[in-house]
Amino acid sequence: MKVIAWLLRLLFFLLVLWFALKNTTPVPVRITERIVWDGVPLIVVMLACLLIGALAMAAALAPRLMRLRRQAQRTQRTVSTAAPTTMPSATTPDRLADAARNMGAVGQLDTDTRMSL
Repeated sequence: MKVIAWLLRLLFFLLVLWFALKNTTPVPVRITERIVWDGVPLIVVMLACLLIGALAMAAALAPRLMRLRRQAQRTQRTVSTAAPTTMPSATTPDRLADAARNMGAVGQLDTDTRMSL
């Protein structure tokens, strides 16, 4: 499986390299009327636009990601500091029976129905 992943990476790299070599035509880049760069390769302009778009996307998502991270940390803190419920130190089947009894799922369970491990 790793070999297939590396072959796909190599194929993608070769495709991008081929695309870059085919788009080396010099183009003028006009920022304003006075700021003009002549002879910039087209692939540089395209990659710069891609990079600027990725940075803009990351900047747009950053506030939401930070808010979600804070919410997850707050939830984790709440879970870790919550006082454990007082359950008798019984075996697992006894805990399940107690939980079922508390939920009203079953009637009175006698002591002979409890399993001991």
